[in-house]
Amino acid sequence: MDKKRRKKNNEITTNKTAPQEQTLSSILQLVNQQNQCGIISKKFRLLNTIGEGYFEYHKFDGLYIGIFNAQLKQNVIVNESYTKEVLEISFLLEGEQIINLTKSQKDLVFESQESYIVYLTETLGKITYSKQKKLKEVKIRMDTSFIKRHYLDKVNNLYSTYTLEKIDTNFAIPLCNKKQEIIIAILSDTRKGLLKRLFLEAKVLELMAIQLDTQKNKKTIPKDNLVKKIYQVQFIISSDLSVQHSIPQLARQVGINDYILKKEFKRIFNQTVFEYATSCRMKTAKKLLKDHKMPIYEISELVGFKNATHFSAAFKKNTNTTPNKYRKEHNLIF
Repeated sequence: MDKKRRKKNNEITTNKTAPQEQTLSSILQLVNQQNQCGIISKKFRLLNTIGEGYFEYHKFDGLYIGIFNAQLKQNVIVNESYTKEVLEISFLLEGEQIINLTKSQKDLVFESQESYIVYLTETLGKITYSKQKKLKEVKIRMDTSFIKRHYLDKVNNLYSTYTLEKIDTNFAIPLCNKKQEIIIAILSDTRKGLLKRLFLEAKVLELMAIQLDTQKNKKTIPKDNLVKKIYQVQFIISSDLSVQHSIPQLARQVGINDYILKKEFKRIFNQTVFEYATSCRMKTAKKLLKDHKMPIYEISELVGFKNATHFSAAFKKNTNTTPNKYRKEHNLIF
């Protein structure tokens, strides 16, 4: 009798802790919305019981761009439905998803530092998001009007090549450096109205061109998990230049040892971790000096230098000129 009661209680506990299937809208709360120059933008925060972070989207003229940036407190299963034909491209910067689409009848594992492209037509499915993992994703959907307007339908066998029936378990490809740079630009952009619209459309078309090109050469792209971890390190560095990361910190963050990180980073990018971080900092500093009026000390903090003197010394070492001289020679807004 006691055994039966304990078994029943265990079953009840299991059912209570099992993740419930939900719609995306049911776990979000609207915090801001805008409609300018035909671009509709909405931003939501996650419900406190689900996690911390936000989801936002922008849509106009057959183009949809969704951005997820969150930390989940529990496993979440989100039901999704596609009621019209769309070409979907997703870029997962951080996190892990298990995608189950009714038509494919497969569980597709989508991991950090990967991207995929698929053509969807009236499909039902669900995505499982794992708790305790940072989730950062940019998802783009183009309907047929956007595709035809930009002549994307002229790409050889676009619809048949990327249809669900052609998807296999190796459907995703690693994120390259160029894609990461574009996605970071999208995530950090503060434009509004018409400028936002023009910027997003240009970046989406650029991403589309790179994605189609890399997808075409998919067989030559390594699927090694170690390679993905090295690309993840690259993203960690470039996504927030205000932070000075040490080799041990980066290695722990992606789960490899210091020696492997240094060796493989150099092999893949032909630069050491320090050289790559410095080149990113100098590139960003040059852009800020040319395009903005902010003081040198503010720029130095944004690119990871607490001391403006140290920044000036590093800048001169890399460019053979001081930040002030560079600004005077290249700045067009003064």
